[in-house]
Amino acid sequence: GLDPNCDTPVEVLHVILLGIVKYFWRDAVKNQCNTPAKRKDLIARLDAFDTSALGISRLRGETLVTYAGSLVGRDFRAIAQAGPFVLRGLVTDECYDAWVALSLLVPLVWQPVIDNMDDYILTLEQPRLTRSINNLLAATARWTPRWFNKPKFHLLVHLPDHIRRFGPAIIFATE
Repeated sequence: GLDPNCDTPVEVLHVILLGIVKYFWRDAVKNQCNTPAKRKDLIARLDAFDTSALGISRLRGETLVTYAGSLVGRDFRAIAQAGPFVLRGLVTDECYDAWVALSLLVPLVWQPVIDNMDDYILTLEQPRLTRSINNLLAATARWTPRWFNKPKFHLLVHLPDHIRRFGPAIIFATE
């Protein structure tokens, strides 16, 4: 029979990019960088960030800060990669640790091919994906527990099982 919990994979575009990254970014812009000087510094850091190795276009600091709540998935994917570099010293240490944990998780989730599923998910010791998810959840809890009323954080826990069943998460990252 159909079991919606097992038969519906975690949709990583909405759970991670349009969920967790968006929550973190809006908080960083609205609450952490809440003075004109900090916002100006954040915009300058975003504008100066070298994206050449990431295969993405240059970041538009003014747009990313001004419209923090209205961005699209590709903006949040760039922010997830740049966040730890541009936010260092502008946000609290607990917030920064959560950003670092998030930026370590994102590349694991967007793997187009998984060569060794055992190493990626199934090993008896805590594998990379599960460890990265747990590190993100722990860092987020140290920063603030308020995020845990959002189901997207819980859905991350199911991601390894869904990848084992359906393949790389990028396959079921749909719009």
